[in-house]
Amino acid sequence: MDWIAFLHIFTIANKLLLFPLFFFRKSNSLTNRMLAILILLPVFPIISNYIFYTRPLSEFPATLFAAQILFSFFGPVYFFYSLKMLGVPFTFSKTKVLHLLPACCILILWMVYALSGNEKQQEFMNSFNREGRSTWQLEIASIGPIMLVFGYVAAAARKVFHHTTALKEVFTSIGSLKIDYIREFTLLMILQIIILGVISVFTPALYVDLVWVPIFGNLFYFYIVYKSYNYGMIFSEKEYQDFQNYFNPLNRYLEENKEKKYAASELPNSKLEEYAACLTEGFQNEQWYLDPELNLSSLSEKAGIPAHSISQVINRRFKKNFFDFVNSYRVEELKVKLIDEKFTHIKLEELAYTCGFNSKAAYQRAFKKHTGMTPTAYRALESPVSLKAV
Repeated sequence: MDWIAFLHIFTIANKLLLFPLFFFRKSNSLTNRMLAILILLPVFPIISNYIFYTRPLSEFPATLFAAQILFSFFGPVYFFYSLKMLGVPFTFSKTKVLHLLPACCILILWMVYALSGNEKQQEFMNSFNREGRSTWQLEIASIGPIMLVFGYVAAAARKVFHHTTALKEVFTSIGSLKIDYIREFTLLMILQIIILGVISVFTPALYVDLVWVPIFGNLFYFYIVYKSYNYGMIFSEKEYQDFQNYFNPLNRYLEENKEKKYAASELPNSKLEEYAACLTEGFQNEQWYLDPELNLSSLSEKAGIPAHSISQVINRRFKKNFFDFVNSYRVEELKVKLIDEKFTHIKLEELAYTCGFNSKAAYQRAFKKHTGMTPTAYRALESPVSLKAV
């Protein structure tokens, strides 16, 4: 067996083994099944490439169409998987059925090929032997699904970017959201497409299909499988519901912003000052920032101010985003406690938790951003107390 055949068999085998591992888990979630399908779908073009490499050319066209029909589902599944990883609820609807159309178009192309007669079919097959892929059926069947995947990846990247940039307008702690996972997933998808695109410029298309596609496929999926476990993104249905609940304030905020743009509903100055005074009162006197789970929705309930109005007040009146606004109060509270002798027996991390922070990384990042130094360095500089308790 030569190394190209071995590479294909290895790639096909590992994807077929990974698929049931994710798809048939006990108390499984839809997100795991979507990931399993994303692992499985690229195996079909690789199977068709293997057949093309090892068997007569005359047996290949039907396999090509079948593989590309199945692979055309990769783009929509990837897009909806990305939405699920952003906590967006997924419901089946008539509009989602439209995502089946690309596969139907390739199916029609196969039917055209099947009914075209021996002469046209021979012309189609002979196009593989020429430098350019000349028949329009082959062009669409080969390039169409790839372009489709690129379009869906671009749409998913836009959604991920939109959610990522809005995070600090809604949350003061983003560790539970694990958004780095889907952001990394998306970046890797884009990087893989770009690299394969560059390689295809300097390398024959057949060599790209037979060598580079399975190599990158293996590297990419092993990495994603590792990361999905590393980030804790393999969910039972109940675990996913808890995960989705973390995102509810963000998705609500984004939905409200679609309906109420600042330009159309900007607060008058009198209302802006009234709400600013309310927030200042709540944070200074009632210490709302001590709630480690504080987010835009819960603050809206505490203050009795619409969430979109709070965003306007914090952005326009205090010149900050929600994340920095709340954490600035927590940092000031921590600064006071760091130099107070009453708290010298308390470890630094525990002290940060009493100020509203809920993770070590969160208080260290926030403190350094607002003061330019670490909490330990601040205590050493500002307090004569021994650091033995830190």
